[in-house]
Amino acid sequence: MSTYRAFGDAAKRTALIADIRGKGPIYQAWLTRASVEGDISTLSDEYCLHPALARLLPALGAFGEAEDAAGFYESLLNAIPVGAETGALARQSLLLAWNDPVYGRANIIKPGPLRAACEGVIALVTRSIDQPVDKKAWRAARTALATAHSEDTSADRAVDLVMSLAWDLEQAPGAAHDVITAWSAAINIEADASDEDCFSDAENETFQTEMNKINEEAMEALSEKQSLDSIGVEEFLAEVERLWAADPARHALKQRSMARRTRSNAKMAAWRAAIQQQVLDLATAAFRSPNASLSGVQPVHSLT
Repeated sequence: MSTYRAFGDAAKRTALIADIRGKGPIYQAWLTRASVEGDISTLSDEYCLHPALARLLPALGAFGEAEDAAGFYESLLNAIPVGAETGALARQSLLLAWNDPVYGRANIIKPGPLRAACEGVIALVTRSIDQPVDKKAWRAARTALATAHSEDTSADRAVDLVMSLAWDLEQAPGAAHDVITAWSAAINIEADASDEDCFSDAENETFQTEMNKINEEAMEALSEKQSLDSIGVEEFLAEVERLWAADPARHALKQRSMARRTRSNAKMAAWRAAIQQQVLDLATAAFRSPNASLSGVQPVHSLT
């Protein structure tokens, strides 16, 4: 068994959890947006997490922007016994992007050749939980999906997500990040589209135009009093807010935008909480065995 597949010793796990609680250097390199461009393979080796699991977790915790994610990480790490193989858990977690009854992309794609091609990919991911799938099978599934999509472009975002699933995670563990990121982006778009106070196309254009104008006006106003190099972010944002508030029409548009974003953020938080809980449930079910109970693992704390 590869060294990264067997979850590491209890002392390392305790240290890792402490670092996550304190948002230490490991947390900063792994569970924030630094992981998008950074190489976290050393981390997955050091802490014996399957690379795909290590790569899906940052996106599932909103790259450190969701303050409640630390509890999920701690519970998940505590649920994995020392020596446990975590590749299957990574695959089962990614399959939620298709088969979750509320948020899964299976709800998006209607019956027909395109759905059949998607289901072909899902079948391979499911098979790969228990046995290796050869390169030719993955390549054939991607080709079939691309062909079906060329004839039916009705669900571009959902198809992109399924295409991200169509890779061998032993060879391309970064695909796990792509799946969760694509899912998160789709949920965000759907949250905005379902808002009770959607902007019209004209309002969207007006808002973007006014935002650009205000940013320019703020920079011009500040540059009259000081050099550009000395303008700080907080100072700039304060001037931007002053300009928004100074014009009633602009201010009303900004308030509507902020209210919409608050509602969308709440929907995104509900999605994250639901999927995090399901990942915890998968881990609890997978590792509930006499051997797991003897490993020193701590009880899982439900997020609900």
